[in-house]
Amino acid sequence: MDLMSINYYYRHRLYGTVSRLTTTAATIDPVAALYKALSLSNLGHVSEALQILSTFLMQSDASIACIKASIYAHNSCQVVDREAVSNFEDMLRDKLKNNRSSRSLYLEALYLYLIGDNDNAISAAETSLKLEANSSKVLSLLGWLNLDLKKIRVAARYFVQALQDKENSDAGLGEIHCINPIDGLTKINKLVVRHPKEMVPIIHKMELLLNVRQWDTLADTILRASGIDSTNISVLQIQALKHIIDGKYEEAVPVLEKLYNELEKQESKAWWLFLDNISLFSRICGGNVKIYSCLEHYAKSALRVCTVKESPKVLLEVGHLYYLWAKQLYSQGENDNEIRERLKLAEGNLRRAANSDESTRSLVFLIMVELVYKNSIRKQIYDQLDLLSGLGADRDNPEFSLAKVLARAVTDHDTIVQILDKAVTAQQAKSSATKYGIPYLISLDPQFLVDIAAAYPKTKTGEKHRIRVLMLVVETIPGFINASLDLGRAHLAADQLDEALNIFEHVTSIDSNNPYAYLLQAQIHIMKGDFEKGRNILDIGLANNLQIMEFAKYHLLLANLAKFRNNYEMTINELKQAITMNKGKNGLTLEELSELYLDLSAAYMKTKKIKEATEAIKEARELLSGTDDTSVVTIAQARLSLTNGDIRGALSLLSSVPKGNPFYIQAQKEKADIYLNELQDGVGYSQCYQALVEADPTTENLTMLADAYMNIQESELAVQTYEKAMSTNADDNKLSCKLARVFVKCHQYSKAIKAYKNSGEDGSLELAELLLKLGQPDKAEQALTNLPLSRKAITLAKIYEKLNDFPKAVSTLREATSLQHSIDHEWSAKLYRQMAVYCTSQRDYKQAIDLYKKALHYTPNDSALHIALVKLYMQVDDWSNCEDACKAILSREPENEPALLTTADLALRRVDLPSAMKHFSSILDRRPDYWVALARLIEVCRRCDKLDSALPYLQMAKEKSGGHSSPGLSYCKGLYEWYRGDTQAAVASFNSARTDAEWGPQAVYNMIEISLSQNGTNGGATTAHRLLAELKPRGEDEENTIGLVEGFIRLATGDKSEIERAIIDFTSLANSDLLRVGASLGLAMGYVEQNQMSRAKAVLKRVAKLPWSLEEADYLERCWLMLAEIYINSGTQQAAQAQDLLNRVIVHNRSCIKAFTLLATLATKENNYQKAVEHYRQAWRLSGESDPSLGYKLGYTQLKNKQYADAISTCQRVLQLHPDYPKIRKEILDKALPRLRT
Repeated sequence: MDLMSINYYYRHRLYGTVSRLTTTAATIDPVAALYKALSLSNLGHVSEALQILSTFLMQSDASIACIKASIYAHNSCQVVDREAVSNFEDMLRDKLKNNRSSRSLYLEALYLYLIGDNDNAISAAETSLKLEANSSKVLSLLGWLNLDLKKIRVAARYFVQALQDKENSDAGLGEIHCINPIDGLTKINKLVVRHPKEMVPIIHKMELLLNVRQWDTLADTILRASGIDSTNISVLQIQALKHIIDGKYEEAVPVLEKLYNELEKQESKAWWLFLDNISLFSRICGGNVKIYSCLEHYAKSALRVCTVKESPKVLLEVGHLYYLWAKQLYSQGENDNEIRERLKLAEGNLRRAANSDESTRSLVFLIMVELVYKNSIRKQIYDQLDLLSGLGADRDNPEFSLAKVLARAVTDHDTIVQILDKAVTAQQAKSSATKYGIPYLISLDPQFLVDIAAAYPKTKTGEKHRIRVLMLVVETIPGFINASLDLGRAHLAADQLDEALNIFEHVTSIDSNNPYAYLLQAQIHIMKGDFEKGRNILDIGLANNLQIMEFAKYHLLLANLAKFRNNYEMTINELKQAITMNKGKNGLTLEELSELYLDLSAAYMKTKKIKEATEAIKEARELLSGTDDTSVVTIAQARLSLTNGDIRGALSLLSSVPKGNPFYIQAQKEKADIYLNELQDGVGYSQCYQALVEADPTTENLTMLADAYMNIQESELAVQTYEKAMSTNADDNKLSCKLARVFVKCHQYSKAIKAYKNSGEDGSLELAELLLKLGQPDKAEQALTNLPLSRKAITLAKIYEKLNDFPKAVSTLREATSLQHSIDHEWSAKLYRQMAVYCTSQRDYKQAIDLYKKALHYTPNDSALHIALVKLYMQVDDWSNCEDACKAILSREPENEPALLTTADLALRRVDLPSAMKHFSSILDRRPDYWVALARLIEVCRRCDKLDSALPYLQMAKEKSGGHSSPGLSYCKGLYEWYRGDTQAAVASFNSARTDAEWGPQAVYNMIEISLSQNGTNGGATTAHRLLAELKPRGEDEENTIGLVEGFIRLATGDKSEIERAIIDFTSLANSDLLRVGASLGLAMGYVEQNQMSRAKAVLKRVAKLPWSLEEADYLERCWLMLAEIYINSGTQQAAQAQDLLNRVIVHNRSCIKAFTLLATLATKENNYQKAVEHYRQAWRLSGESDPSLGYKLGYTQLKNKQYADAISTCQRVLQLHPDYPKIRKEILDKALPRLRT
């Protein structure tokens, strides 16, 4: 017989298991007989117990123990056989007269230990030990006895002595109980190896792993134990427990069902085992109704077999189970009849318990049952609480404390916090005496702690205490999903967004179908302004659980996303859908409902639907009547007044929101916005935030006031206010960072650096960025020393970029990606994206494309990444992939502007000018002030010879900008005027955009081009040189571009030495891939100036065969024109080549005056005057009929072609604009007039 296993199962009251294991041994071994008989007695099988004991009544060593066990068995009967007991007592007296052996005393001590009489058992065992000093069994028994009495050191000493017998595994198990669990695991592993087929060592190993919370090892051990005996009750219990700790409720249910079936088979009379499982699993299952339903079977079995004496305990626990079940159903908004049925069962069992027991716990729970329906709070509940208080129920009774708060018998927030804190402390004290495990979890009662946490008031202090209690629950049961959700919400209420986000991500890692976690994650991302991430989370949630669409909050969040995109029609539709879905467990909180109606009325106002906005406000007033949230209606009404132009009325309404109202802060903010944006009243604006501080001088309100001062350029007041806020919360690193940012804006860099240093790790990244801007990369790197690479990688790479060490920058980011198991997908995407940027700057495009694809693996819906990849495809002329990528983006986001722009750019690059024009027009119809698209449209219209088609879009852009000429608009206007031939107006417009960071550089380049086109005058070159000096290059590419333009300026001077210098510079730049065409043009122009036509021709022929690209279009077209001109001037032999080049120019640019002029020249040389007239007329029209030399050529050709009337008309037009151009009168007009008469 294995005493270790028998003793273990008996200690855990698995009497049926003990009876089975001792069946054979009990007939020959009195130790086994005592275990089996007492187990049977405890299960109510007294006659069987007596029969087993009868075998040993006459055995000298066993008789006394067996007689006492027989008396115990008789006394355990409901009807005691007094005569039999009297006979056994007479026998006992006779036996006690004889001398006792060590074994006799040991068996008596064992009997006393098994019935719980530890003091007498120790006395008998110690006497036995005196007779046989080294008895391993006696020493082991003394160890267990002292262990039960919490005399750990004494017990350990006995176990160590008993272990001199190497075969005494029972003592080995006892010794493990006396040491810490970590050391115990080492020893239990040896026992597991020695007894590979025994369940007890491996079961105890699972218990130790529970103690130290080694979840992964526990899972492996459960698997191994199940392989040995899949029906073992202890294994099944721990397996179910592990599933629930992991939050895998669906997997726990079948294990609990199997555990119940095994209890019915193996321990059907052990009501306490059924009860223990109810106590454990009902308190940790997170309100899972399937588990409650399963536990109902346990409850029925416990009630069926429990004794009358123990029934109050069972009734109380069963009543508590039904109470928890009803409460959960109520919170989920389930069927009312179902809830009331559970409440009725709870009340019935609790009343029976109260009638059978003097304890007040059942009466407290009866009050809790009544409080499930909040509207059932009546005066009689207060009377019951007073009565129970008189009976002493309020002394160290956490349940009474919670009932008191839930019944609203206490209303003061500070008092409520004190009462609930005391309840939590009392609850923790109950469990403090035990290690983490099953008894600990029952004593701690995590579900009760969750209920306490929910009862804290919704104040800053209340949220702080709520977080503390819920963190205890989540640390205890990591998979307690409801507690995790509540903890995340508490963090959210306390504005701890990152902490909340971590909690909700933890929930989705446990339960990928949980809709609440996805909705709350998306809400946080939207609150942080990360709308793309919010959208992605909602998509992931929908993919995992389609029922998320049935939540009103889902549609509220979609409305927020639509509002961000200024799509107010969709906002309205989603908000109306949210109202439709606002019911039951999927409904909105009062606060969310308030937000909904605010947004709905605002969206109606944005779409000029004033009647609908008024209706929405009216509906909100009815719904929110009688609550603090009625102030939402006031705010909405104020917005409506503002929309109608009643500024003072809006301010009056907002001023009516009283201090202390939950929406007071929002009302003050909206008042402030009106003062700033409508009345341009900075004083009134700041006074709104001053009022907040006066009402409640918290750190948050002081921070808002400081931010307000910054918005009206009151830097000194902002600094003072931030410092005051710091004095109220010196340890607030985020506030210290804010103060540092203000110092940066004020250019007080030394103070900023000091503030960043005081902000700990939070400010280290920003400090490094500042030091980098100040040109101190070494100090910047030093500032990042204490940060992990996963946080500092991108900033560190920027430092290496500043030091021009691009390989090290890339290797740093690559090393950080190896840590991606510890960071989120978004961060991994950022790392790969930055590497791609560096590779692009080093022209390693293939590697850059691969890196962008890796980034998209982590954030597949990141539009910015897709656009970056699209631009790279375009840069390497991979138009097919570029087009596919654009289509993919637009299939998800039909209005994605960069993708639409790229699609239009693709059409332009393919020289599909009608399609390009259509695409750009479509973009501008949606957003007239999209300056990049407008500039492109003007370019396309010019190349299509439809420049006037761009004019309506320019007008729309002007109207959109409200009369304010933004740099983008000025640039586009200048471009249009330049292409129209009005260079003076173009220069004025470009000059307006000249100082802008985005449009300024290109505006300056265009002004230089215009200056150089002024007939190559030296004055133009001087102006161009002065303009060029304004440009500040950022990087090698920009330096080379400036060098190229400087070469053209040198050519324009006409100075021989400057031309030679330009040729040297162009020769150097011609090796650059990016500037090869422009440099070749300059080189050819220089050779022409030196009259080296053959060299010019050779240079131009090399680049003439290059494919057309948008970036080099102007330079390449000028090369084609120049080469064509050389061909024309060299004679008729190369006329075909010239014709081909000029046609190529016109295909790409139908507005090219020079191309049509040269075609006319070519036609004239061929004596084809009709064709020459057509080409000259086209050139004359494109010049705006303003170039007198072109007018002369047209008139002369018309004269030669005998089109005298047309020639006269052309001459009159030229003379009208240029009266001082007499050459045309003498040589054409005077000759055409007489010929027209004849």
